Amino acid sequence: MSPILAPGRVGNIIRSLMILAVLVLLMRTAYLLWFFHTPAWTSRPGEIRYCGGWYERLDRPDVTDSTAISTAGGRLKMVMRSPVWRPVMAHRPSSGCPGYLFAKVGENAYVSYRAE
Repeated sequence: MSPILAPGRVGNIIRSLMILAVLVLLMRTAYLLWFFHTPAWTSRPGEIRYCGGWYERLDRPDVTDSTAISTAGGRLKMVMRSPVWRPVMAHRPSSGCPGYLFAKVGENAYVSYRAE
């Protein structure tokens, strides 16, 4: 008999863990859709909150490392993770907020965001 269909304690524990996992995934999806307007399976949210403001995704294709560095004005460092757990890079030469953010979506591909 399958452990999921087992009538004893083990079956109850396995069913409970499966229900809990489904609920966690549903709540995370609802959270991302409500606050960030992006589903959990995309790597390109429309906007990112950072440094007390919102950064909006630019309508242009993904950029490479060299294009991102020249747009930002210097070397990029990871400053946070996006809502879908991808690294977000920026150039911060001072204590001020950067003008551009770049979410890494591939080996040499970034999505560009600009401060609103």
